[in-house]
Amino acid sequence: MMLVLILAVVVSGAAPLTSYAAVNVPDRIRVALFLNLGTKYQAITAAATLSSSGGLALSWRDSQNSLSADSIPAGQPARFSLDGYRAIVAETYELNAALVVLKKLQASSQAAFVTKLSKSGKTVYQVTEGVYPTAGAAATAVTKWTNAGAAAGVQSLQTPKVAGPWAVEAGPYTGRAEAEAAAELIGAAGLDTFVALKPQNNVMSYVVRVGQEKDASSAAALQQAASAASGANVRLPAASEPYAVIRNDMTYYGSANRPVSLYAVPLTGNGILRADPEGEAGIHVAERSKRTYRGSMEISAETGSLAVINDVDLEQYLYSVVGTEVSSGWPPEAQKAQAVAARSYALAGGMGFKLANVVDTTVSQAYYGIGAENPNSTAGVNGTKGEVLTFNGRIISALFSANAGGITADAAEGWGNPDPKMASAAISPDSGPQNGKMQWYRVATSTGDTGYVREDLAADSGQKNAAGIAQLRVTGDGVIVRSKPLVDSTAVARLSAGTLVVSLGKVPEVTVYSWVEAPKTAEELLASLNKRAKTPIAGPLNTLEVSRRGPSGRAIELQANGVKVAIEDPDNFRSALGGIRSTLFSIEETGRLTVRDADGTERQLAEQTGSVQIQGAAGEARTISDGSLFVLDGSGQLRAATAKPEFVISGKGWGHGIGMSQWGARGMAEQGYDYQSILKYYYKNVLIEKDAD
Repeated sequence: MMLVLILAVVVSGAAPLTSYAAVNVPDRIRVALFLNLGTKYQAITAAATLSSSGGLALSWRDSQNSLSADSIPAGQPARFSLDGYRAIVAETYELNAALVVLKKLQASSQAAFVTKLSKSGKTVYQVTEGVYPTAGAAATAVTKWTNAGAAAGVQSLQTPKVAGPWAVEAGPYTGRAEAEAAAELIGAAGLDTFVALKPQNNVMSYVVRVGQEKDASSAAALQQAASAASGANVRLPAASEPYAVIRNDMTYYGSANRPVSLYAVPLTGNGILRADPEGEAGIHVAERSKRTYRGSMEISAETGSLAVINDVDLEQYLYSVVGTEVSSGWPPEAQKAQAVAARSYALAGGMGFKLANVVDTTVSQAYYGIGAENPNSTAGVNGTKGEVLTFNGRIISALFSANAGGITADAAEGWGNPDPKMASAAISPDSGPQNGKMQWYRVATSTGDTGYVREDLAADSGQKNAAGIAQLRVTGDGVIVRSKPLVDSTAVARLSAGTLVVSLGKVPEVTVYSWVEAPKTAEELLASLNKRAKTPIAGPLNTLEVSRRGPSGRAIELQANGVKVAIEDPDNFRSALGGIRSTLFSIEETGRLTVRDADGTERQLAEQTGSVQIQGAAGEARTISDGSLFVLDGSGQLRAATAKPEFVISGKGWGHGIGMSQWGARGMAEQGYDYQSILKYYYKNVLIEKDAD
């Protein structure tokens, strides 16, 4: 009730009106499925396999041309890769032998291929690995695979060697069939031949590339042999000339009767192959979790890797984003709020990923293709078509996270700088994930194990142990004590019906709203922290505590062994602490104790090292060097401690907490607020504007 009243007071003053202004909202967006931008972003694949139930139309795009290139029949896959330097590991007449070598390469390389060629009147299968930027790098790979015995037991037709992108060209030919016939004729002379696409004089032609050599001089030496083998107009092309070589790839199906056309564009990045679906069906991308996407796919080279960019209608992109980011069963106004936030976020960064506006992961926002769409997400997008959030006339990067844990973060709690567009420490109705969830007892067993038991599997026994602590009785048989208050967490112990355990308190079940991590050792936390810390923490890790909090209560400073942890931005604490869900957390230092010795001297563990001895009722002393301790604090509360430093991290929320909470948007929608009020609550000083067109 208090929460509802607070929201009513805050939101009632908002003016949730859409302003129609001349803001630029484009019709299309570019989404990177695979892209290598170095430290900024990496999603790498050696090949992309595309298909569509209606077929694909291929075209060539570069600074001077936009040409129809080829077509892929309905339901048939086509593969795309890069033409660079490679290691030829084996060549054999036997496909099965080639596939054996392929499997060995694939154990440690994603860039292994089997290619079918016609040479000297026979079919041969070439096994290659890698797409390397230099002949030297490929030569190193040749040595590696030779020493590893990758082709051992295979009667190879040639010794391992370097293959490169240098070749002589014959043609052009009037069509693919004529080029294939010419390639077979030239190949009869024992030469490596491949059909290729070639943009020339504003026309897309078919040529035959002869050889796959490591340098220009080696390729030039083939010119006379190719001419003698009936090659037409044989020439050595300049390195800058664009092309796409077409190989008969056997890697995908591994069947002699099912070669797949593999289009390899130059590693140097001369041109783009674009695939458009024929008809209404989407494009299936095997290497992207076998998802199917609307729009077109553009294939090119970027930073020495294959780039696959989905060029798609903006609103159709959002159908998937909203369907991925929020549940289909959420209220319509929450769907709409998510649509406007996602549209704004996607456009605010411009071409922030060089070839693309956004990527398909949560580095931008999750985009899983047509399979993630649902009628409610689509309705939410259509109901807000073209609407974006603006500040001073510019579309804002409308940050959002799954769950703010009851209160949104101040932007400075995330990345150190305030942001007047994001609500600071706004109360957020995020507790929805806990609805219907049971609580869990934290318990200690007779063997000293600690963990969690769901409340319906234990009950008050009415008994106390020798220390006067209330005990619970396990009510089911084979009850598992879990490392977290979550059914699918690690099992700590298994108890039979009637077993007595000591209760250490009650906690909520783990959800996106409330969570607790299993105890982390000092060693694993130190290793995780030092991966992110600008100044390494000198071990061992004895203490770790939140030393400063921001306006929402989120951690903005940590101290390890009494020294500030040098992390660049507070939000990085999530990864630095082993991937915890938010920075709205607390740390229980189970190894921190105040111990009073027999002479009255107090010691602070684990700040001060040393062993702990416990004197029993009979006067015997025992040294505790490992395992758990159970101590009563000054108020008589039982506490689970450890002889060595360990840390239990618990908190609320999921994500950075800045801007809109998705679960909070759901909560507000369920309370009757429309999407405009929701947006104006989580984003401040903004307008909701729409493309004037």
